Amino acid sequence: MHLARRALMIILVTCFGAAGISTPSSAATGYQVVLTQLADTLDAGEVQIVLADVRGAGGMPAPDGTLVRFTTSGDDHEIVVPEFVGMAAHGTDGYWLADSTGIVFAFGSAPFAGDLTDVDLGAPVVGIAGSGGAGYWLATADGRVHPFGDAGSEVIDTGLGGADPVVSITSHGAGGWVVTAAGQVAAFGSASHYGNRAGATDPVVGIVATDSGNGYRMFTAAGAVLTFGDAAFRGDLSRIRLNKPIAGLINYGTDAYLLVGNGGGIFNFSDRPFLGSLGGNPPDDPVAGIIAAPEGSGYWMFTITGEVFPFGDSRHTGSYWQVPTVDGAAAFVFSSLIGGKTIITASVPGASSAITQTWNAPLRPGYWALAGDGHIYSFGEAGHLGDGALGAVDIEPTPTGDGYWILHRTGRVQPFGDAPQLGDVDLARLAGGELPASLSATPSGDGYWVFTNRGRAIAFGDAAFLGDVSEVKLNGPVLGSVATPTGQGYYMVASDGGIFAFGDAAFSGSMGGTKLNAPVQSLVPDSDGKGYWLVASDGGIFAFDAPFRGSLGGIRLNKPVVGMVRYGDGYLMVGADGGIFNFSSLPFSGSLGDKPPATPIVAVAALP
Repeated sequence: MHLARRALMIILVTCFGAAGISTPSSAATGYQVVLTQLADTLDAGEVQIVLADVRGAGGMPAPDGTLVRFTTSGDDHEIVVPEFVGMAAHGTDGYWLADSTGIVFAFGSAPFAGDLTDVDLGAPVVGIAGSGGAGYWLATADGRVHPFGDAGSEVIDTGLGGADPVVSITSHGAGGWVVTAAGQVAAFGSASHYGNRAGATDPVVGIVATDSGNGYRMFTAAGAVLTFGDAAFRGDLSRIRLNKPIAGLINYGTDAYLLVGNGGGIFNFSDRPFLGSLGGNPPDDPVAGIIAAPEGSGYWMFTITGEVFPFGDSRHTGSYWQVPTVDGAAAFVFSSLIGGKTIITASVPGASSAITQTWNAPLRPGYWALAGDGHIYSFGEAGHLGDGALGAVDIEPTPTGDGYWILHRTGRVQPFGDAPQLGDVDLARLAGGELPASLSATPSGDGYWVFTNRGRAIAFGDAAFLGDVSEVKLNGPVLGSVATPTGQGYYMVASDGGIFAFGDAAFSGSMGGTKLNAPVQSLVPDSDGKGYWLVASDGGIFAFDAPFRGSLGGIRLNKPVVGMVRYGDGYLMVGADGGIFNFSSLPFSGSLGDKPPATPIVAVAALP
């Protein structure tokens, strides 16, 4: 689980043109759950919205406030959710949750009064405090207090922050207090100042006003409690070695309080029995705090990922993961940092439904240039993982970008990083004058094809043989071969521009039969696999059902182009002197053009 440092925008969905739709699921309750999504495939980092439509008997929308539990699972991935830092109560049946970027989530009776979604903050939000009515304040680490609803309209600069950041906020009536890690307090609104901490030994992590509003208590992660004004001291944990740090404090009983650890355990410093804890069954993610219901007998705990746990007479009216319906619909907003598949399941009592989200891996700027002596030159985020040997002809990255294979004209395949060794080419089985020319990996990284200059395809690992042209008389040698994005097909391109497509490789045209100024060197499929680009040794580009991004045709080059790969939304060429020519949305990360290597460059590969 990954905690977002930037806001995930919540979009109120009233009309949803979805790319993916789940199969309805129902049970004895009569509910049906249907899921739709913005798109079934997105780039990692893009925001996804999954909408659950919950219907009861006769197709009527589920009652407003029906909680829909969303869960995620699937391939190895990092789900991006907000990092929740504060919670404020609105009676026993409502509350607000705030995340570090300033998004506010309102549940139950708590009205939404605004947030900091569209504000360029200079510091993260550290907490939220209610006004006692229909508003709240958000505090940021730089000491600013942002009011919403009936809490006010003008941002308050408390003068705190900087090297000693504000860490918490509390309120009473029309005012409140913020506290820094060193225990410095600033009062705002109608609140009075009752003192600062002196002689700090461990950082303060929170502050809570007394029920009267004539004092406050600070607490530290080590369990120390410090009292000011009319706040009574009933004991603390400062001399006890704790298994988990303290995450919260609430007023409880007469002039007394409870502490909660980030594992959900309760420490009771009052004459009242506590109403329950999570100590025996800790949540998956740390508890970030605890708040008391202002009326009656109850409290809530919340985690940094937005789970909410009610105790006593406090009601559970929703959380980041349990979304209440409005007009029968509930929306879940999230993203992923890396490529893979996520299964999103939405459940209500007696019914559930699931839908799959595919994430394209994020594009990283970086590439390798391979010299004929096997030396690897790395640029951008591409790491140097080892060099090959004399006679190197091609380099192919693993799907993770954390490894590569180097192919030699001897048939040897050298793996580096996380690239597995899956086999070499036996030259004795090739025709006279036939040599390995290129290598292309399967999407899993557990297989590859070696292609020869006679158009032979040799499969290793989970790569499937789909045909070749080894028995066909060619007008020119095959200089480049590459798999389709699915791994279910491959292309070969000959020096005369002839193209041979196998498996799901779509033929969209070729330069075969056309007089060329220079031989074709490489073929690069575009990102959707429906088209491709050809590059000639003079840098000329021929685009077939793929967008033209530019070329070097007509430009005098110091050395011929020897290779090209897909890069970002376009392509990247390399010259024999190591010159790099970038025609894409990704940044240029360097070249050898001004310092050519002793042995010419023969191939280029980009981070996937």
